[in-house]
Amino acid sequence: MIKTSIIVPVYNTAEYLKDCFESIYNQTQKEIEVIAINDGSTDDSLNVLTEIQQKHPDLIVYSQNNTGLGSARNKGIELATGDFIYFLDSDDCLKDSAMAVCYQYCYDYQLDIAMFDAEIFGMIKSIRNPYDRTRIITDQNTVISGEHFANKYWWNTLCPSACLLYMSARFIRKNKLMFLPNIYYEDNDFYCKAIPLAKRIMYVPEFLYRRRYREGSITVSPFDLRCAKDRLKMIQAINKQRHSSGMQAIMKYLKINFLDSLLVECKKSNLSLELEFIQEIYETVRNICGNDIENIDTYHDIKIWNKMIDIEHNGIIPSETKDRIMKKSLEIIEKTFSHIPMHIAGKYIGIYGTGVYADQFIDMFRKNIGEIKAKIIFIDSHTKTEKQTYRNYDIINIDDIGNFPLNCIVIASAKYEQEMSKIMQERYGERFQIIKLITDLHF
Repeated sequence: MIKTSIIVPVYNTAEYLKDCFESIYNQTQKEIEVIAINDGSTDDSLNVLTEIQQKHPDLIVYSQNNTGLGSARNKGIELATGDFIYFLDSDDCLKDSAMAVCYQYCYDYQLDIAMFDAEIFGMIKSIRNPYDRTRIITDQNTVISGEHFANKYWWNTLCPSACLLYMSARFIRKNKLMFLPNIYYEDNDFYCKAIPLAKRIMYVPEFLYRRRYREGSITVSPFDLRCAKDRLKMIQAINKQRHSSGMQAIMKYLKINFLDSLLVECKKSNLSLELEFIQEIYETVRNICGNDIENIDTYHDIKIWNKMIDIEHNGIIPSETKDRIMKKSLEIIEKTFSHIPMHIAGKYIGIYGTGVYADQFIDMFRKNIGEIKAKIIFIDSHTKTEKQTYRNYDIINIDDIGNFPLNCIVIASAKYEQEMSKIMQERYGERFQIIKLITDLHF
């Protein structure tokens, strides 16, 4: 009986293969099938795989022309015979217990998907671990639906790595789940399709994966026109997905964020002169954010339109459309800030969170509305009251805000919005009006 099929796409990672496959064959679960897809490697990868195969004759090695990570994984799915399928990148490693832990949870709870986290290692230092969700996801070791998970957590954390999913082979085949071929970012489309379809998923708060940060990997490669085009294809593919009505809001939010990131990177990389490509982005923005400017009513949508104008300098967007966008932008910003009376003297506003979202929030108010006349305090969970300031405003510890007559508290964090909301609820119940920038105001 094969419990787990481990699929390893391989492309020019010869120097890392022995570490990767050693971590596979050191698994405490022994009922595994290992499938290596050599995706047209031009280095010594195939020879290293052959050497590993001599030591482990059960290793399946399949060679194909180079068609990308997604295509290689799709071939692995086709060849897999295990009850569960797992995708491992060939420059990364697994903890020894990873497959046994995931299988046991899936078997005991009849899961479609088990999710877990990763630690990072390697030549490139990282100041934070983007694969650590233990503080964000509160439903731990608990069976929930994929839609519930998406609607509760995707507003704050999206970690669309196939390597952090242990999946039922039956679930994959029943839903005909496949990866996009021939592009980067193939995980995003797969992840956004798979999770909402799952009836039973579980987040296991363990670091079962070891992600290597290295020069030349897709994760840390410079952004260029190829990356930009592939990211746009990924966005367009997600936009073609069909989801239930309960998923519409979060999927719109994700597509907007993907577009936002693409436009920011295009500006940084001076890709605005690529006219055909910019035209294609423009058409995608119209499709996702709404071509009828007058009916746009969220800051999120109009923000993308403004960024589209910012990178487009060749007359693709008609001047009258730009004028309508500018007018609509001010209207939406005024509407957004009408919930937060920072322009009224005598009001008391708390801002929970110090960082990029708080900065954007303050700067946008001053640019578009005017002088801040209300009394502002920043709220922090760790800083002692009035021992530090942020932007010349006092920082108050969360335990002490009960002493202040706050009209409302703005939660200014994307990643920790849910956690901050929970802390406020536990400490103060319904005492304060809480306004979440992301989920309430679509900031």
